[in-house]
Amino acid sequence: YSLNTKIKDISKVVEEIMEGNFNQRIRMQNHNKRIKVLSENLNSIIKRFQDTLKQNKDYEEERKRMISNISHDLRTPLTSLLGYVELLNHDENLSEEERKEYTEIVETKGKALLKLMEEFFQVSKLESNDIKLNIKRVNISEIVRQSIVLLYNEFTKLSIEPKINIPQEDLYALGDEGAINRILNNLISNSLKYGIDGGVIGLDLREDGNNIVIDIWDKGKGIPENDMPFIFNRFYTLETSRNRKLQGSGLGLTIAKKLAENQQGKLTASSIPYEKTTFTFTLKKVKAFVR
Repeated sequence: YSLNTKIKDISKVVEEIMEGNFNQRIRMQNHNKRIKVLSENLNSIIKRFQDTLKQNKDYEEERKRMISNISHDLRTPLTSLLGYVELLNHDENLSEEERKEYTEIVETKGKALLKLMEEFFQVSKLESNDIKLNIKRVNISEIVRQSIVLLYNEFTKLSIEPKINIPQEDLYALGDEGAINRILNNLISNSLKYGIDGGVIGLDLREDGNNIVIDIWDKGKGIPENDMPFIFNRFYTLETSRNRKLQGSGLGLTIAKKLAENQQGKLTASSIPYEKTTFTFTLKKVKAFVR
């Protein structure tokens, strides 16, 4: 089995790969060290190329889903909104009360569409690193308290008493106050959408080594194990929550995760349906000022 024959066999495999058979590998027992190293390096290149192809395929599939979801999320409320506008313009038998009601519906749907477009824009800017955050020392305890106060009416409407656990002594973290507020708002809103049937929503603020950790949890329907790898993907929504009154755009968790990472933090999730579903937001801890 001559050196020329070995090289010819390797060339044949490479030619098959060039013709589209990307599952090929150079498989041979080589006692010649140089041929062995060449074979290993070529296999490594082939593997990287195959991984890149898979990533591109996955990206293309995600892009198609994204376009489909954007079209659906825009078309549905637009169709409804235009229906009410047509009624207002052409139905002369509408009472003044009906006209007022339909006008309010048009306004509500218009605002929902605007919010959706803003979320699309936010994700686009985050993915292109076009958002500059003001990272500095912030009082995370105060930010958490303000977030709870701002959303307290939502808890009251749903007859949910939030369980809040905040240490007496204020904790400080490294982050952007506006981004932290957005993350907390998205996570709490998510629990209100999908965890309401558990009857309780909690927020725990704690220290963990060099980190400040915020756990937002509920005891609702949770997230099926098969869905866990995808919950931070764009437009992911629980199929069991297709009720438009509850369902969001599916962008909230994507935005929250990207904002967390842009602050050198993390956002993770765990779920045991109807026991406990927890979103854990982590930031770097900093010390309080010493007077």
